[in-house]
Amino acid sequence: MNFYDRIKKICSKYEKVAMFVDMDGTIVEYVLYLDGVINTNAKGLFVNSRPLKIVIDELEKISKIENLDLFILSMARSYIIVDEKKEWLRKYASFIKEENWIIINREAGDYNDETRSRIKAEKILEKLASGYEHAIFLDDDHQVLHGATKILKDKCDIFHVSSALIY
Repeated sequence: MNFYDRIKKICSKYEKVAMFVDMDGTIVEYVLYLDGVINTNAKGLFVNSRPLKIVIDELEKISKIENLDLFILSMARSYIIVDEKKEWLRKYASFIKEENWIIINREAGDYNDETRSRIKAEKILEKLASGYEHAIFLDDDHQVLHGATKILKDKCDIFHVSSALIY
């Protein structure tokens, strides 16, 4: 069963589902930058990153499932990267509503090394409390996925991005 069919099957069990999708390494080519580069000379680094078209195409198809709302759930180390992620989303994933972009900013104090592995799960819990029956989470970071599994338990189906690449 391909990824779209798996998501559609999950959605068939619930009235209202929220799907959360990471950016770096999930829909955007992951490029590793040193901390100093991100904090001092980040202009233009993220906005020029390449889209992972296969995953984006699959998500665009998924976004048409009637009882599913698609969200971006991403972390950024700086205000510059937050702005560039938004610019990138406007260019490559405009089918995801801007009000559904959740970009957690380290520089603003939204997360730190201690909370990094659980902050996304906490954001998903907040959305579930606002009227969603179930969540789906797609990410590439094993620590984040493991943290989400422990926190969200049966409230969320959790997938590594490799699941979206299998046909």
